[in-house]
Amino acid sequence: MSKRPNILFINTDQHSWNAISAYGNPYLHTPNIDLLHQNGTSFKKSYCTDPVCAAARSSWATGLYTSETGVPFNGGQLHTEIPDIGQVLKTGGYRVYHCGKWHVPGSNVRESFEVLYYGGHDIGAGGAAYYDSASTHAVADFLTNYDGNEPFYLQIGYVDPHDVCEYLHNHEEKHIPNPIEQGILTEDELPPLPENFDYDDRETVLHRVCRRVDDALIHARILKAVRNWDELHWRYLRWNYYRFIEKVDAEIGRTLSLLRQTSFYDNTLIIFSADHGEACGSHQMFQKFSLYEESVRVPFIISCLGDEISIGKDRFDDTHFVSGVDLFPTICDYAGVDQIEDVQGMSLRPLAEGKDVSWREYAYIESNYWGRAIVTDEYKYVTEYKPKTMEDFVSPGPDAEQLGLAQLFDKHNDPWETENLADAPEYQEVIKTCREKLLTQESQLNRQQIVHQGPQRIISNWGKRLREYWEHGKIK
Repeated sequence: MSKRPNILFINTDQHSWNAISAYGNPYLHTPNIDLLHQNGTSFKKSYCTDPVCAAARSSWATGLYTSETGVPFNGGQLHTEIPDIGQVLKTGGYRVYHCGKWHVPGSNVRESFEVLYYGGHDIGAGGAAYYDSASTHAVADFLTNYDGNEPFYLQIGYVDPHDVCEYLHNHEEKHIPNPIEQGILTEDELPPLPENFDYDDRETVLHRVCRRVDDALIHARILKAVRNWDELHWRYLRWNYYRFIEKVDAEIGRTLSLLRQTSFYDNTLIIFSADHGEACGSHQMFQKFSLYEESVRVPFIISCLGDEISIGKDRFDDTHFVSGVDLFPTICDYAGVDQIEDVQGMSLRPLAEGKDVSWREYAYIESNYWGRAIVTDEYKYVTEYKPKTMEDFVSPGPDAEQLGLAQLFDKHNDPWETENLADAPEYQEVIKTCREKLLTQESQLNRQQIVHQGPQRIISNWGKRLREYWEHGKIK
C-alpha cells in the first residue's frame, strides 16, 4: 500500500452476526454483504460493547467501553473531553465525512465531520424507509464528485434492519392476526422458530426487571402484545427481519457499485459492521438490550474490492475475539494516524493481513449500566452489579462483593444458551475464573462520574426498581 487509503465504514443497525447469506443463513439473500466477505476477512467472534444503539456507537467513535464514554444506555451523554474518530482523523490529515445515522449523544456530528446527509432532523431510532435511500443518494453524489487531494474517511450509517422495531411497535396499538390468517404468506414461506425459543428462566434480576416482568423497564407495551402471539407471529417477525436486512443490503450494493466506477476503487478500505444484534424470537425475546448471543454478536468484515490493500480474501477468522472498541484503533492504524492514549481497543489490521499477534483471550460486554458479560472460547459468563444504596453515578465495578446473580453457558455443548449452569457445583471453579477475568478487565477501565441530569434520572429510577428485589426478595 503505497499511499494512505480512503476508508469507507458501512454500518447497519440491529444486525445479528449470522443474518448474512454468505455465513450459511438460508432464509435471506445478501449478495452485497457477501461480496464484502468474498473480498475480505470476516471475524466470527465479533461482539458489540453494549447491545443498544447509542452505547455501542459511542465505543465505535472513541475506542472506549460504554462505562467510560458516559453513554451506558440510549439516554447517556458522551463525556465532553473525549475526542471522536472524526476529530482524530481530521487532525491526522484526512477529510472526514458522515452520512446517515450517528446517534452518539453529546458529540455533534456536524462539528466533527463534513456531513453529506443527516436529515432535516437528526436521524434517531427508526425511519429507514425514508433515510437509507437518501443516504445512498448523498454518497453517490460524493463519490462521483470528490476531487480532494487528501484521502477521505466516509462513514455511512444505515438505519435498517432497525425498522423491525417499528414493525413491533405496530402491535402495541392493536391485535394483528398472524400472516396465515391475513392471507399474506403460507406457512412454508416462514422461517422456523429459533432453536432457543424456549429458555432457562434463571436469569439475572437486571434482565428480568428490564425485559420480562409485566411493567418491564424496557418496552413493556410490546412485551404485553407478544405474550398473545402464537408461533406463526414469532416466525413472521423473523421473516420481516430478514426482509429489512435485504433492503439495506440493496443499498449497500448501490454504494459498492458506485465505488467500482471511481478511481478510488483499488485503494479504498471497506469496514462493515453493526452496532448490535436482534433477538428475533430467541429466548422469546425481541429487540436487543440483553446479553444473549443474538443481541451482542455482530458481523465485522474488513474488505477491499481492489488489490492495492493487503487483506485476506474470502476468509473467516474464527480465532480472535473482536470488540466494538477495536474499530477506532483499526481505522487509525490504516490511516497512519496516531490514536489517543488509553484507548481500550486494538487494531485488527494485522489479523486482516493474516499475521500472528498477541491478542485478548475473551470478549467483555456491558449492558444497561449494571450488566456484564465475559465470553471465552468455552463459556459465556453473564452477571450484574447490585445497585448502590447511595448512587454516585459512576458505573459500578470492579467490586466482587456487589455482584448479583449469574448465568453460565457452555458454548460447545449449549451454543443456543438454553441451560444456565451457574448453580451447578461442578462449575463453580469456572465461575470463579470468569469472575476474575471480569474484575481484571474492569480494573483497567477509566470511569468518570455521569454529570448530566437526564442520565442520572434514568440510573436513579432504574436503580430504585432493582433495589426492590435486592431489599425485599421479590421482583415487582
